[in-house]
Amino acid sequence: MKKLINKTKNGSGLLAIFCDLDHKDQKKFHPWLLNEMFPARLKIGFNSCASFEKISGDGQEFLTLYEVDNIVYLYDKPYQKLRENRSPLDAKFHKSFKNASRYILTLIPPSIEKEHSGFLDYIKISRQNIAGSDVQKYHSNFIANIEHLDPLPLRRYITVEGEHHNFTIIETREVKKIIDHYIDNEISSSNNRINALYKRKIQSLRELNNANKP
Repeated sequence: MKKLINKTKNGSGLLAIFCDLDHKDQKKFHPWLLNEMFPARLKIGFNSCASFEKISGDGQEFLTLYEVDNIVYLYDKPYQKLRENRSPLDAKFHKSFKNASRYILTLIPPSIEKEHSGFLDYIKISRQNIAGSDVQKYHSNFIANIEHLDPLPLRRYITVEGEHHNFTIIETREVKKIIDHYIDNEISSSNNRINALYKRKIQSLRELNNANKP
C-alpha cells in the first residue's frame, strides 16, 4: 500500500488551462506549446509543462498543466512579464481558445506522490465545488478511506483562481487502472462537478529541457 505524504516532492503549485479549439488550430497547438510556451516557462523556474487531450468524460477537449514549486512563481515578475509581452503567435492562440477555463491551484496535503517529476501518461481530473458545511467531511473522508485502498498517485488541490474550488488529480501509466480506480469521497452537496479522463500528448521537464511523447 502506498503511503500518504505530507510534503510534496514535485511542487505544490499548478496552473491548469482547459480549452476547446477549432480543427484548423489543433494541428499547430502542440508545436506552439513545445517551441514557445514551454521553454519560456521552464527557463524562469517552472518544473514541468504538459498538454493533454480528453478521451472520455465532460468538459473541454484540451488541458495544459504547468507545475511549479509553489504558486509564488505564478504571481512573480518573470511570469507576469511573459503574460504582458506576448508574441504575436501567443496572442493569436489565446484568442482562439474556446470555452477557456484558467485555474491557479495549490496542493492540499497529504498526497500520494510519484517518485519523479512530470506527469504520467493518463490523468483523471475531478473539478467540483464543495458546500461550506461539508468541507470538513470532504477532507476527513479522504483520509479515512484512502487507507483501505492501494491507490494510484493522487493529489488534491484547492483553487486560488478559477470557477471550481476543489480539484482531484489521479495519474497512471496504464489507462485500465485509472478507469477502474475508485475513491469513496463523493459528497452529496458537491455541485458543478466535471469529471474527465485525459491522455498526455506532449511534455517538457526542467531537468531534461526537452519534450517526451508517450
